[in-house]
Amino acid sequence: MLLLRHYEVLVVLAEELHFGRAAERLKISQPQLTQQLKQMEELIGTILFERNRRNVSLSPAGRILLPEARAVLRQSVRAEKIAMRAGRGVIGELALGYIGAAAYNGVLTRLLRQFREKAPDTQLTLTLMDLDQQIPEVSTGNLDAGVVRLPYPDCPGNVAFHTLCEERLWVALPIEHYLAQDGVTVRLSDLKHERFIATHLPPSTGFAASLHNACAQASITPNIVYRSPQFASIVSLVAAGLGVAITPASIQNVSIPDVIYKPLTDTEVTANISLVYREAHESPALDLFLSCLDGNPA
Repeated sequence: MLLLRHYEVLVVLAEELHFGRAAERLKISQPQLTQQLKQMEELIGTILFERNRRNVSLSPAGRILLPEARAVLRQSVRAEKIAMRAGRGVIGELALGYIGAAAYNGVLTRLLRQFREKAPDTQLTLTLMDLDQQIPEVSTGNLDAGVVRLPYPDCPGNVAFHTLCEERLWVALPIEHYLAQDGVTVRLSDLKHERFIATHLPPSTGFAASLHNACAQASITPNIVYRSPQFASIVSLVAAGLGVAITPASIQNVSIPDVIYKPLTDTEVTANISLVYREAHESPALDLFLSCLDGNPA
């Protein structure tokens, strides 16, 4: 079987037509060059160069094989580059889950932009998923990583996390609500008699944990009358006058008519957005994605 070295010998000798100069380029001795050429010709069954004491020239077979040899060398260089890039995660696949709120505040956009700059050829699969769906998928390896809100009770031991950002709590009010007027500040305690629209998650999970922690500190129990898995739909219910909603600050970037957003002035509770991933993994693409975290504030 012909080896890559044989093709290199053919191409370099065809370009130099001189055994001494070709051996020097190949960084071997002239006898080694002669031996490698002889081995190649024996494998093929014909001579590739016609030579005498004065001249070296390609044989008809050598002229036919030369373009193919150059193509083999070009492909080998390309394959080497691909292999090196794959080792750095520049190509490959990355499956990422995310919650809708991660798109509202820009953290997901920044991460994806940085990753794309580093790995333009990586096949990126993005799936909008709720928190309670993402973490099991990350744990089993069906997702490489997920952008979620924590906490998540009984989180699998093989899942690690990195906090991407912390958001203040705001309130979404129907436009006709008395607290929606200009110049009126809103405290969580002002909402103790309101009807709340909240996420579908239990009180110890994700954004629901932030909501219930804040309410507990304000000594109120939220009267939750409607639930929805997405903040955009929660705010739509607010616009319909069905209640008020505690939201992350970034939800104000979602423009829905007849809704007023205001910060809550009496709570220091925040809601995080975090990246979750399997701590023990063998994905160069994920390693490269994790390297983008340095540019995102925690």
